[in-house]
Amino acid sequence: MKPTLVMTAGLLLAACSTPQSSEDTLRKHGYSAAYVAGYHDGCPSGKRAGGDSFAQRTQDASAYAAGGDYATGWKYGFIHCRDAEAQNEAIAGAVGAAIASGIGRDHGADGVDARKILSGIDTSGLETLGQ
Repeated sequence: MKPTLVMTAGLLLAACSTPQSSEDTLRKHGYSAAYVAGYHDGCPSGKRAGGDSFAQRTQDASAYAAGGDYATGWKYGFIHCRDAEAQNEAIAGAVGAAIASGIGRDHGADGVDARKILSGIDTSGLETLGQ
C-alpha cells in the first residue's frame, strides 16, 4: 500500500470530521445555557445514529419534553453530528474499499491505468518527481 494513499485518506477524514462547538463558542454566539446543554447531549446521540458505535445517546428527558432551548439545541446537535458522522463513515468505507481493491497501486481513483496510457511515451525525466 502506498504511503501517499494512506496519508490522503487520513487527510480526507480529518478534513471532514465534525467540528465540535465548545460551550464558550456557542455562548459567544448568544445561545442560552439550556441550548448549549441540549446541543452537547444531542451531538453524541447523533454520532451514534450516524454510525459511531462508541458514542452514547444522551438526553435529559424532562428538559427535552419541556421543549424550549434544550430541545432545540438537542435536535440541532443530533442532526448536525449524525449527518457529519454518516459522511465520515461513507468516506472511510470508500477509502477502505479503494485500498482493498488495489486502487492507487496500478490505477488511479477513476480506475484508469496511467501506465497503460503512457506506454510508448518517454517518461524517464519524471522518475525523480515527488522525491
